[in-house]
Amino acid sequence: MPYQSCPACGLRTYCVSGEECPRCGTPLDGVRRASDAAPGWRADSEAHGAVERVLAVARRELRMDVAMLTEVRDGREEVRWVVGNGRMPAFVAGAGVPLDDTICKRLLDGTIAGVVPDAAADAVLRDLPVVRGTGLRAYIGVPVSGAALARYVLCCLALEARPDLSEADLRFVRGLVESVRSAVERTGA
Repeated sequence: MPYQSCPACGLRTYCVSGEECPRCGTPLDGVRRASDAAPGWRADSEAHGAVERVLAVARRELRMDVAMLTEVRDGREEVRWVVGNGRMPAFVAGAGVPLDDTICKRLLDGTIAGVVPDAAADAVLRDLPVVRGTGLRAYIGVPVSGAALARYVLCCLALEARPDLSEADLRFVRGLVESVRSAVERTGA
């Protein structure tokens, strides 16, 4: 299972024959190896690619529409990295909202658990602008913190309610957070 570079978007990803690019869905059969890096790839951007790869795994394995890593700073939550299928266009890198309007604030202050199968049916969440305005239904979030890090949250979102989401899914995301932590530290973000 070699690293390959997607010919459409340039993402370097670890894949097997017959897989699709986790970022854009381009088939990866016969694609160049990472040693033939995509145009524009630089070693100092590898941490960004590492975060996107982790997000792509989270989105694919949990069957969510969006996986993202957000940063909480100065009363705002801003999307730093995102991988999605295009169904939730409001969630793009660089987008930001007041922290008080987010599900992540409720996660960080302990009001909600890390798994929300249906935000629209949750009395604490259903009236939040992020739920009403985007159609967001399912949510999984895990804080990322450390001595050298600002506060980050790795979260996955879906437009459909997901009563099948469980504590096992939350443990899976917690495991992914460890991979993201070192990549974010390397970027100096």
